[in-house]
Amino acid sequence: MGDETSNILKLPENLDLNAASSMHEQLISLKGSSVEIDASDVRKSGAQCIQVLMAAKKTWDVDGNSIAVGAMSENFENTLKLLGISGDELPLKETA
Repeated sequence: MGDETSNILKLPENLDLNAASSMHEQLISLKGSSVEIDASDVRKSGAQCIQVLMAAKKTWDVDGNSIAVGAMSENFENTLKLLGISGDELPLKETA
C-alpha cells in the first residue's frame, strides 16, 4: 500500500473478442494513470484479451505508469501459463 493510487479495471467473466474491444476502450480512458487489473471473475480467457493487456503494459511502460494484474481466477492464471506469458510481459501485483 504505497502512495500511488491505482484505478481498478475489473475484467468480465468471458474474455472473448467483444470483451477485447470493450477492454481496449476502458484502458484508453485510464491511460496516464496507474492501473490494477482485477481478473478474479474470469471464467473464459481469450488470447485477444491477453494481447490487449500486453499491449497496454508496453504503453504504460513508455508513459512511466504502472499496470499489473492483482486478483485473478485460476482460469485466468492457467491461460497465462498456457500462453507462456511471464511477469515481464504482464506483471502481477506484489502482495504483502
